[in-house]
Amino acid sequence: MIFAIRRCTPKDLKDIMRFIEEIAVLHNVPLGSVRTNVEELKKAGFGEHPRYKCFVAEIPPEEKRKDGRSLAGYTLFSYTYNTLRGRNAYVDNLYVMPEFRGMGIGSALMKQMAEDAWSQGCTQLQMYVSASKEEDIGFLLRRGGEDLSSEEGWNLFRIHSHVLRGMASRSKF
Repeated sequence: MIFAIRRCTPKDLKDIMRFIEEIAVLHNVPLGSVRTNVEELKKAGFGEHPRYKCFVAEIPPEEKRKDGRSLAGYTLFSYTYNTLRGRNAYVDNLYVMPEFRGMGIGSALMKQMAEDAWSQGCTQLQMYVSASKEEDIGFLLRRGGEDLSSEEGWNLFRIHSHVLRGMASRSKF
């Protein structure tokens, strides 16, 4: 299949939001708890100080889906800083629609993201992958990724908004 990888534009954000909702369903996240919306994506990605970068995989018009959509996947990432390694790219999502998997789209999105990160002086690319997503873990391992959970025993912690709000409002911990 022929496809093109290009930078996301504001006109793509409705499809990106649809992908985000598909990912939420895959991870059993209630859609009502998804805080992001098209306007937030636009503000965060295309404002005066963009908070993320995004690339999309687009299929040719003659191969559009039955619903008329032409995007097959995307990757969304941002830059972070690691005191030991310097600038890093944190991958929030790398997603290819199920009917387009196995066609090289995920690899092409990953390559484009890696090129961008390297050109920006990044020393690492990091992302979280659900332990239940063996196919995704395999995809990353085949590309040289290292599973820090099993290799180094790192644990991921999350502090939810209601706890964060409580921490912020306390004068002492």
